Amino acid sequence: MDAMVLAAIAKWPNVPAVFGWLRLDARGQWWLREEKLAQPAIVDFFRRNYARDGEGRYYVQNGPQKVYVQLDAAPYVVQREAAQWRWLPDIDAGAPRLALLDGDGRLFVEADGEIAVVDDRDLLALSEGIVRAADGMVPGVADWQAWQQGLLSLQLRLAEGALPLLPLAAQGVSRHYGVVLVPQP
Repeated sequence: MDAMVLAAIAKWPNVPAVFGWLRLDARGQWWLREEKLAQPAIVDFFRRNYARDGEGRYYVQNGPQKVYVQLDAAPYVVQREAAQWRWLPDIDAGAPRLALLDGDGRLFVEADGEIAVVDDRDLLALSEGIVRAADGMVPGVADWQAWQQGLLSLQLRLAEGALPLLPLAAQGVSRHYGVVLVPQP
């Protein structure tokens, strides 16, 4: 967190938090109410001052005030760039160890306990790397059904190695990872 933010917290420790103003969409874009924020200085400030509280709510510390963030899918978004993952907001989460697919067709990755939704613009290319773990073949309809029932293992093959692919149940980001998607006071 920025030094000036920490100083403001120390000077004004009891400033009420703000809810319902700030949103992080599933492509890593920040929104203030209904306006997309594109100013690089503001986006960079948000990145540096983004954190999680003890209740699983993510926020931007704006001076002495916490501005809680509504999350469209997950607290982080990942994009695939030249056989590497780029995390938004920027963190060094390490290499993903697991891929998850939810019932809405959204792909997630987990790294070092953090969960991120994959930017939908990368889904087509990544979907070509989903194979049966046993033989590396592309799964058919019956394979997908067996996978959903836990009877077949799939993986996401990438240049740097394969990730196990698991189903992510409804509310899985909230339930399994303790993330509050829509924070409330």
